[in-house]
Amino acid sequence: MDAIVKTTSERVREVLEQWDTVDTATVLRFGSDRYDPSFFVSFDVYYHGVVPDPDRRQADFSFATAFEATVDGQKDRFLMDDVPVRVEYKAISDLDALVSTARNADRGEFPGTTYGFYRVVNSEIIMNRSNWLPVVRRLLEDLPEEFWVRRIQMLRARMEHALSDLTSAVYAEEALFYELSLGRFLETSCGLMFAINRRFDPPGRLLRTEVGRLPRLPEEFESRFEHLLRQEAAISGSRKRQIAELLARSLLRLS
Repeated sequence: MDAIVKTTSERVREVLEQWDTVDTATVLRFGSDRYDPSFFVSFDVYYHGVVPDPDRRQADFSFATAFEATVDGQKDRFLMDDVPVRVEYKAISDLDALVSTARNADRGEFPGTTYGFYRVVNSEIIMNRSNWLPVVRRLLEDLPEEFWVRRIQMLRARMEHALSDLTSAVYAEEALFYELSLGRFLETSCGLMFAINRRFDPPGRLLRTEVGRLPRLPEEFESRFEHLLRQEAAISGSRKRQIAELLARSLLRLS
């Protein structure tokens, strides 16, 4: 933990320790340094019951400037000595339900991304009133194979659907639909690669770096993926569709 994150974490922890319903708090840092435009310090606050309302939180974070809370009251953003800080409040019961769904196939399809699990596993604990988070981490490190098999099946179907939409957009010359479909294809194909490697989805800003580090990747992945990311006019929509199809086929063989 570097000096900026350490100082910020200590100030935030001092506030959280005043709230009885908070069980655990963790921190992640994004960006290379405080001069990086994407730099911020992100906290996850896991609680039972309810947390103080935004007005109380603003008062307790008395050192903060430019404080704002989201409409649903589950996220705060503010500056601390010009360091961007984000605090997200998460009910323990909600995360427990997601973990239970992931571990029990009969609980239904696992919804959406696994980014929340990524944060649980990769963040640093700054406050811990119980053994809850270490137990959850152990459960997530030992998910049943059925979870990954079902997730791969779901992401394969979504990727193929996005490729079908991309093909339709190219032939219909629908520019907006093309961009949306290409974005969905890139998102689902990356998600599929993480699932194949039994990894949780990283944040979007780290996606390109993290996907390149996966031990199992389809053949010619780097060159094909880079072509799909390029904005050069020389690479036509039709050509990108062909490259996307090649990437999809290689992913299907890998999975």
